[in-house]
Amino acid sequence: MPIFANELSMTETLFGGLLVAAIIFFAVRKAGLSNFWAGILSGLLPFIAYLAYSTSNWPGGDVLTIHFAVYLANAGLLIVFGGMQKKKESMHWAPKLIITFFVGLVLLMAVLLSISSRGLPDGLARLLLPNPSSGQVHTGFPGVIPHDRNKLYESHVQDIEQQKHLGWHVDVQGLDALKNNFASNVVVKLSDKQNEPIIAATVTIELWRLANSAEDQTIKFSETKPGEYHAILRLSEEGSWLTDLQIMKGEAHYALKQPILVGQ
Repeated sequence: MPIFANELSMTETLFGGLLVAAIIFFAVRKAGLSNFWAGILSGLLPFIAYLAYSTSNWPGGDVLTIHFAVYLANAGLLIVFGGMQKKKESMHWAPKLIITFFVGLVLLMAVLLSISSRGLPDGLARLLLPNPSSGQVHTGFPGVIPHDRNKLYESHVQDIEQQKHLGWHVDVQGLDALKNNFASNVVVKLSDKQNEPIIAATVTIELWRLANSAEDQTIKFSETKPGEYHAILRLSEEGSWLTDLQIMKGEAHYALKQPILVGQ
């Protein structure tokens, strides 16, 4: 069982960590610790807490590095601020300008990361994007296709030619309604050239997460009645996925690959 039941966004961990760091700094300094060590603890303890969180919700090395850099810079600013406060000196305009620049940079990064992972809020999408009422608009970054998936498309074209001769009718229901962290029932209905149900087939689906193959999964379907196969799918991340439906019946093989978009 994971230590953290709910996954936090980067904005929450980043700014939540900065708030905790400020509380640690002033509390520890009030307890009598030197200004320098109060700053060190204010940067170290939030990062250790984020490392513990990352063991159950791995964000990627780049996100981990961003947190480390921001916490470290914040610790340095707190040490400088605390030292000047202790000496009752007013801060020169140049350090103020530098601090303002980095605070603005962190805020801008947080906004861009939020848009890339979750998309624009509906109100901003309606205001900024053309014709948003004509269909569902997805503004989040869909990810990239891992290189080891590209080689599969040549065999996919060959599969299409082979399965045309089978004449099978494959009806997949439920893939377009998937939501992240929500169990959904997906149904596959199979029939042959004569519209007779195809029974006792082996039906599996592979789900490939764009940009993070560690989240890929394979689900097997169960036949609930002749020619009808069911499976429960639960995907942990919203955004773009690729699906690879594989159907085996004796020597016959049918494959269907298609992209899907998992919503919130």
